[in-house]
Amino acid sequence: MQTPGHAVLNLALLGAGSHSALLLPILAGAVAPDVPIVVLYLREHYLRGLPDERIWSESYQQPFWLNLIHGVHSVPLTLLGVLVSLGAGSSALAAFFASALLHALEDLPVHAQDAHRHFLPLSQYRFISPLSYWDSRYHGRTVALVEAVLVLLAAVWLWPRFPLLGRAALVAVEGWYAFTYWKTFLR
Repeated sequence: MQTPGHAVLNLALLGAGSHSALLLPILAGAVAPDVPIVVLYLREHYLRGLPDERIWSESYQQPFWLNLIHGVHSVPLTLLGVLVSLGAGSSALAAFFASALLHALEDLPVHAQDAHRHFLPLSQYRFISPLSYWDSRYHGRTVALVEAVLVLLAAVWLWPRFPLLGRAALVAVEGWYAFTYWKTFLR
């Protein structure tokens, strides 16, 4: 899934309105698993000048990056984070880890050849889904459209719960989805 979609879906699924004390931990947990991917991309593209194809086929495949990216998408580790946070009485930290857990679960069915090792450290297994949110060889056009519609429905549900700035962010996310769908599948 695309990172902005994780943020919108997780806010809706975890019930965070604009006045919720858990709004920021949920947002942070929704995007945190993708931060290493963003750092890798920015580093390789802007500092090293590598084209996208080399970033994904070479840099992304380096053991350091794969282990980091797969580790932050780990269902057992994020679930452990939720349980430890609840045990410690920290609802904010529990919301962060619950959102990171949802991120991993949302990614699980839509990653084909780029699947994460979602069960680290218990297993090196990668669930190679027959679906992809970006790769047309794995129904990417349809999956991306379904994802965009789900994010739109979540944004509509969140709309009355947010003030103007939050609503502007929701519109920006929907604009992002429209642009990336056009760029990836329609042009």
